[in-house]
Amino acid sequence: LSVLVVAEWSYQSWGEKVLPITNRDDFLTYEWVDLHSGDYFRDVVSYLRGLLDKEGTLIDDEGKEKCKAAFLRAIQLEEDFFEMAYAA
Repeated sequence: LSVLVVAEWSYQSWGEKVLPITNRDDFLTYEWVDLHSGDYFRDVVSYLRGLLDKEGTLIDDEGKEKCKAAFLRAIQLEEDFFEMAYAA
C-alpha cells in the first residue's frame, strides 16, 4: 500500500501539472494524462492515502518503520524514473 500510494500520488501530481499542455494528437500521452488527473483519480488517490493513514494506526512500531522504508524507497524510485525519462 505504501508503494501504491507513492506511485499513484506522484502520477496524479504529474498528470495534473501537464494536463493543460498535453498534446491531444498523441493518443498514448493524453490517455495516460487523462487517466491520472481529474476529480475521479484525485478521489482514488485520497482513498488510498486514507487507507494508508488508517493502517498506520493499526500497526506496531516495527511495521511503521517497514512501511516508512518502503514509502521512502518508492519515492526514490519514482524520482529516478522521472529523472531518467526527462534526460532521454
